[in-house]
Amino acid sequence: MRKRAQAATEYLIVLAVVIIIALVVVVVMGGIPGIGKGATGRASAAYWDSADVAITDYAISASGTDTVIIKNNLRNQIVLTDVVVNGVDLESSTSTVAVGGSKTYTGSIAACTAGQSFSHAVSVYYQDSATSAYYNFTGDGTKLEGTCAT
Repeated sequence: MRKRAQAATEYLIVLAVVIIIALVVVVVMGGIPGIGKGATGRASAAYWDSADVAITDYAISASGTDTVIIKNNLRNQIVLTDVVVNGVDLESSTSTVAVGGSKTYTGSIAACTAGQSFSHAVSVYYQDSATSAYYNFTGDGTKLEGTCAT
């Protein structure tokens, strides 16, 4: 009788540990709305910061003055022809960006409420100056995510 009680107790303890681990994984992956949302914003920022044509910093604000900073992480100079965030083209003509250089864009990308989450698609059209080839970088579908500033 004692052996069965001990086995049942051990089983319940192992089951509790497995459930706790599963809950932690769900929260970290953002499976419960409102609990893991900061992780997706940080993952988006980390991706865009290290991309070939990077977005090193951005601010979408309730005031309507939005800022996006593009950096050239490629080995050749590039010419930006279109920088589209949430369907809004921020590049009015063309801009040449040297290797390691950056370009700051300011405009109105989207209306939002301070503290509200946003998720915007990004497309950067550019020409490689060394090869004259044109590219459309969309971040492999990774959206620009974060929280609307005041």
